[in-house]
Amino acid sequence: MSKKASTSANESPNNQPSGKASTAKSHPNVKRHTEFFFDNTLVAIQVEDTLFNVHKYQLLKSETFSDMFRVPKAEDGDPEEGSSPEHPIVMEGVKAEDFVALLKVLYASHFSTHQPEPEASLIIPAFRLANYNMWSFTDLRAFLLPLAEKHLSDIDKILFAREFDIKDWLAPAHIRLCQREEKLTTEEARKLGVDSVLLIARLGGQGSSKSRLTAGHRYCAICTGITYYAGSYNCNGCQGGAGVGWAHFYYNGGGAFIVGNQPSSSLETEVKKWVEDDCIFKD
Repeated sequence: MSKKASTSANESPNNQPSGKASTAKSHPNVKRHTEFFFDNTLVAIQVEDTLFNVHKYQLLKSETFSDMFRVPKAEDGDPEEGSSPEHPIVMEGVKAEDFVALLKVLYASHFSTHQPEPEASLIIPAFRLANYNMWSFTDLRAFLLPLAEKHLSDIDKILFAREFDIKDWLAPAHIRLCQREEKLTTEEARKLGVDSVLLIARLGGQGSSKSRLTAGHRYCAICTGITYYAGSYNCNGCQGGAGVGWAHFYYNGGGAFIVGNQPSSSLETEVKKWVEDDCIFKD
């Protein structure tokens, strides 16, 4: 048989891999892929009245679990904790719903090089366990913190800041609520508590946007704070650009009839002092 006619069992006649595995010999320098060689070891965990079977490599993202798994196995013949649903690792002081949120965030990045952003509803419970002193998911905590700042409402930011002692978030969130035109809903007031509600009631409306313009009336630039200019520019509101020859309006930041929505210095000062006083008024 000619060399041309003889093809490897692993190769098709057109020199393309056939997909069949070769058993002739192993590669002399086989190594495990750093990203796609998964450890299928499962660890049984009980949280409240719920059992979970979780991949060990997910738990290794926690410094605490990593240290625990390094401890040598006991030689007394007893089943190892977490080795089966009959012998789970029992987690105390943790809610099952929080653990579910943590797992959803951990597993969301399973097939992604860049971890996708989790749903807003998962951020707080997942962060709660990532921040949990006993577990120490340091990288996950660093990933979730800016997402909380980006996605949470001002009400939830205040609750988040209180729970996790992030004092820097309290003043900006309260200032925005003081400036908000809409009144607090009953549910929002219940969440915030009496001290925050009292602050917003006392200082609310300072620096908020107000207009005394009447539809169909004409006003000057002094009253409106808006000046007419020729020439085309992209609109900062809709990001659209006017065509060549179109005019645009420049907002100067307030007028006799329109007050801009920049926080007044007195509002900032009072809110920051209130935060420094442990979020209470000292009458």
